[in-house]
Amino acid sequence: MKSMFIILLTKKALLLLAVTFLFFTYSCKPSTEGAVATANEATDDISGLIREKIAGTTIEYAKQLNANGMVEIEGYLNGNQKTGQWIKYNPDGDIVLINNYVNGLLEGVVMSMSFRNQVDLKTTYKQGKLHGPYTAYKFGKVIEQRNYVDGKLEGITKVYDQKTFKVKQETQFKNGLQDGYLRYYDENGNVVLEYEYKNGEKLSGGIVEPPK
Repeated sequence: MKSMFIILLTKKALLLLAVTFLFFTYSCKPSTEGAVATANEATDDISGLIREKIAGTTIEYAKQLNANGMVEIEGYLNGNQKTGQWIKYNPDGDIVLINNYVNGLLEGVVMSMSFRNQVDLKTTYKQGKLHGPYTAYKFGKVIEQRNYVDGKLEGITKVYDQKTFKVKQETQFKNGLQDGYLRYYDENGNVVLEYEYKNGEKLSGGIVEPPK
């Protein structure tokens, strides 16, 4: 009886340790949304751009050169507003960011690239706000999925383990607030933590016992 109690206690301790590790891992995860915001800000300043008028239009081709005289940023301006596609390059000439603008605001698909033009973040904008799918990648595999409506999270957000690429967390959102379940999964796909939220407030939940 005593040995059985010790075994059960050990299982609970291991489960608690695993849950704690999940919390720690996720809380220390870098924010990919912050990364794309920084990249966009790098192309928002139009001062100092070299401009070339396009005959018969109000459009200008604009570019920024790096220290080696190579094009670092290029795109089009209509007056002082960005329009159409804008591209940013690294010092080797590889594309690292593609933005699309309408009337100076981000519109449509925005893609951030890493080594050898491999997409690591793909987002969608509408009139300057995140609107639609948001997908982050690592080595071509999905590591995070979100959905936005007018700049606010909506629907299910999924975070994947960056080694196994299996789902490790799912969160439901409504109008930018947690609304519905929040679940953490172990490496076997079992739910180890589950909470219920309504309008951003936690209602219930906790550790889920593993299947026997």
